Amino acid sequence: MNAGRFIQWYDLFTVIDDGMIPLARYGVIEDAMRDQAKEFTDGIACLVILPPDTRPPPDEVKRRVKSLLTGLGPSLSCLAYVIEGTGFKAITVRATLVAMKIFSAERYPIYVDMSLENALNKVLPHLARGKTITRNMNVIVDVISDARSAWQPPPAPRVSDLAPK
Repeated sequence: MNAGRFIQWYDLFTVIDDGMIPLARYGVIEDAMRDQAKEFTDGIACLVILPPDTRPPPDEVKRRVKSLLTGLGPSLSCLAYVIEGTGFKAITVRATLVAMKIFSAERYPIYVDMSLENALNKVLPHLARGKTITRNMNVIVDVISDARSAWQPPPAPRVSDLAPK
C-alpha cells in the first residue's frame, strides 16, 4: 500500500490516504504542501485518493487533517476526493465527504467523485487558475498512475525462477 505517499506535479498535490496514515506523516505532507504553495502563489489543487481498502481514520488524525486544511486554506485553489472503492462502503465514504462539503465554509471548492478522470475534469480549471500546463487529462492520469506503480513492491519470484539452471 502506498498510503501517505504524495505526488507533486506543478500546482497539483495528490496524496493517497487509506485512513491509516500515521499522525506524524501529516507533518511531512503539510510541509510539502506549504513548499509547493510558495512556488505557486495562485494556489495549489489538492487531490486525495482513497483506495478501495480505506478505513475511517482515528479522531486525532481527523483533527490533524482539519487543522492542515484550515491552515492551508488560503493556499488551496480546490480540494477533490477520489473514492476508488465500490459497494456500500464506498457509498458511505462518499456520503460522508459530500456532507462535509455541504457544511464546509471553506473558500475553495470541494469535489467528491468515484473516478480519477471525473475528479480531474473538475480540478483542471483550478490548476494555475485555468491556465494549466496541459489540458490533456491523460498526461496527469499517467503521472499519477506511474508514481503509484513505482511504489508497488516488486512481484515475488516464482519458484521456477529460483531453480538452478
